[in-house]
Parts: sequence; C-alpha cells; structure tokens
Amino acid sequence: MGGGESGARPVCRALTAPGKPVFLVGMKTPQEFRFNAGRLALDLPATVRRRASTPMDVLASPGAPARWLREAGLVAELLPLSEAQETALRRLRETIWTLADAVIRDAALPSEAVDHLNAVAARPVPIPQLEAASLTLCWRAADPVEAALATIARDALDLLGGPLRPRIKACGQPDCQMLFLDTSPSVRRRWCSMDRCGSRAKGGAFRQRQKDTTPSS
Repeated sequence: MGGGESGARPVCRALTAPGKPVFLVGMKTPQEFRFNAGRLALDLPATVRRRASTPMDVLASPGAPARWLREAGLVAELLPLSEAQETALRRLRETIWTLADAVIRDAALPSEAVDHLNAVAARPVPIPQLEAASLTLCWRAADPVEAALATIARDALDLLGGPLRPRIKACGQPDCQMLFLDTSPSVRRRWCSMDRCGSRAKGGAFRQRQKDTTPSS
C-alpha cells in the first residue's frame, strides 16, 4: 500500500469522500436502516423511527451503531464501538435533529446544540491517500470512529448553514416526521418516501373520501 500518516487506518476505499451508503452481503437487510433522507447528516436522525408517536431507536440493538457506520460508508469494516463512542453517535444524532427541527419551525437555534455540532465538526476527518500498487483512493484516519462523527457533523454544518437549508423538511405523516432534503424542483415534497408515507397518506385519504360519500343506512 501507499504511504499515509503513521498509525492512520483505512476508512473506506471509494472515488468520492466517505459517506456513501453501502450494503454488505451477510449483514442485516438494508431495511434495518434508512439512507434515503437525501443527506448523510439527515440519515442519522432517521435511526429513530416514529419519533412523534412511539419512538423506536434502531441503534439500541447490540452492534447497531457499528453496522450503521459501516452501511453509511463511513468506515471500511465493522469496528467495535465503546459505550462512549455509541453515546457520542446518539448525541450527535439528537443535536442534528434539534437543529433541523428548529430550522423547520423557523425558531432560534439552541446555542448548546450549535456549540456541540461545531465541536464535533472541528475534529480530524479522513484524509485521501493514493495506494501506489492498485492506484486506489483510500481514506485514512487515526481514529476512524471520531473521523466518521466529524464527517457527519461537517455535512450537517454545510446543510444547516448553506443554501439548501430551506429544503430541510419533516415528513408530513404525523406518526413519522422523518427529516429529509426536498430536492424536488417545486420544493413541495411532503413525504419522506412516496412508497412509504406518501402511499399511506393517499390511501387513507381515499378511504376517507369513500366513507364520506357512502350513503348512511
């Protein structure tokens, strides 16, 4: 392999920076996690399902945080995470959700959340290195988990502080409210996914119309 910083470990091999979702044969099905929020920073809060009704933390099961980092394309292999690292991942998740929710509500951003996001983003991120033998681009970091969190935080900063901020939305399905980036030309998207919440909402509206137009006996 080509040179790199002493002690640095591979994060991932890719033509683009870390953060592109991947799915591994033999791992749990991709349905365990959702990577369709439109941005890496919004995929992390999606690990809490039904946040507004009956929250379910999909990172609560053993090994789930490590699997999420791998499937998000942030680390090269499944790495054992310490309890402190898992806690840090969840704290970053809630920080991003808090800030995005404030943006959606056009409310002031909580200073504590802003400070924490800035602090995580300031940590070292993976650096690109070219492997001489294979001419493969390899991203390396001395601490892959810390670098993964910094990568997520920097994506959140770019999203929250950039021109795409008005496109941050929450799913219109009351029991979902998953965050997503509205990339539609009209910026009128309402659902996290048409296949999921969109079809449910339309089906419910259709049944209600049928009920309203059915003569009472």
